[in-house]
Amino acid sequence: LVAALCFFGSAKAWADASPTPRPGVSLGGRAAYIWNQDADAEDGNFFGGAQIRIHLAKLFAVEGSADYRRERFSNGATIADIFPVQVSGLLYLLPNSPVSPFLLGGVGWYFTHVQGPGGFDETRDRFGSHAGGGLQFFLARHWSLDATYRYLFTERIKTRSGNANISVNGDGHMVTGGLNFHF
Repeated sequence: LVAALCFFGSAKAWADASPTPRPGVSLGGRAAYIWNQDADAEDGNFFGGAQIRIHLAKLFAVEGSADYRRERFSNGATIADIFPVQVSGLLYLLPNSPVSPFLLGGVGWYFTHVQGPGGFDETRDRFGSHAGGGLQFFLARHWSLDATYRYLFTERIKTRSGNANISVNGDGHMVTGGLNFHF
């Protein structure tokens, strides 16, 4: 308890000396790792994207993000290219601190293109919601790092592989890390 009080006390002093740039806009690139709940898909994979945050107040921001990922299925012949586009609301728990945890929730649109054996080619739009949390660390007035965790509630991926139907649970976990520039 004493260590936590000392940490947050020193963090507050540092925040006063180095003000955070909220409200305003931040733009950054990010790396992500995702793994689905279904055993038929890969255990997980890395991918990349970008995010923009509009800090409407010290406590609240809206984030828009777009990513790209490729999912290979266990048969090796079926591939899904997925473009997640998400909008999230962020609620900052320590808005004046250079180390600021936050809660997030939002919705996503998942443009999904699936190719498989026998010339199978299908494009679908899937939708879903997500919830999670994160931590933003302000390095300087205009630069920050962030890490987030989201649990995704999305529609299933349904496709064919040869004569077999494949149905993959779209729900899963998403972890991101980003570097942001604040205007």
